[in-house]
Amino acid sequence: MGRGAETRRAPFAETMRIELRNITKRFGALVANDAISLTLDSGQIVGVLGENGAGKSTLMKIISGYQPADSGQVWLDGRRAPYTTPHGAIAAGIGMLHQDPLDVAAFTVIEDFVLGFEGALDYSAARAQLDGVCGQLGFALPPDAEVASLSIAQRQQLEMARLLALGVRTLILDEPTTGISAEQKDALFAALRKLAKQGVTILLVSHKLEDVLQLCDRAVVLRRGQLTGDVMLPVPHPELIALMFGQAQPRWNGARRGAPATRRC
Repeated sequence: MGRGAETRRAPFAETMRIELRNITKRFGALVANDAISLTLDSGQIVGVLGENGAGKSTLMKIISGYQPADSGQVWLDGRRAPYTTPHGAIAAGIGMLHQDPLDVAAFTVIEDFVLGFEGALDYSAARAQLDGVCGQLGFALPPDAEVASLSIAQRQQLEMARLLALGVRTLILDEPTTGISAEQKDALFAALRKLAKQGVTILLVSHKLEDVLQLCDRAVVLRRGQLTGDVMLPVPHPELIALMFGQAQPRWNGARRGAPATRRC
């Protein structure tokens, strides 16, 4: 059996601690990220908040290997991150689910699922692996269906399953509730809670405060490239708005130092 047919590491079983140390990124005169430092611990669901242009996506792209920082470092489990590409980030255990999932419409579900797997493929083993991940998370993905026939929610589920099968221990989701129904959102949030309970770190990029307050343990707030808040939830809705739009002083309550979260269902 080739490596591609095997689970590279037991899904959801390992922990990861991410440290961002003075991450700075500029685009010309624009400072997208300004010396941002954060610690992200396993099993937390962290909402990443900020208005358009606050620097959320840039920071997530740096963490997931899509964008290099101009200065500063990403550290994983006490060591400097070794990757410079998305493929390298996935190999290190960090994957990003984009608002428009990076799938191949002409492929079947199982063909798309094995993208990025290495070595000779055993499709019987891959089907069993897909079934196993989907069974744990409550997904229903017909392996022989065409990706083009899937809903946005199912495409998200497929990309999540693929990343988890590749060994991702930190999962970044960019505006995942856009274009899906309330029922599909509930199913997504239920899956993310299950993953967090098994030690996976979830980073939820969203402009929807209600989603962050419903799902997350912690909120990180950016404004004009700077970190303006890092708070354990729940906090009042108006306080998060004030942190996002500059109507409040920066606030920290221990979350920056990686204080453990209390799980909420």
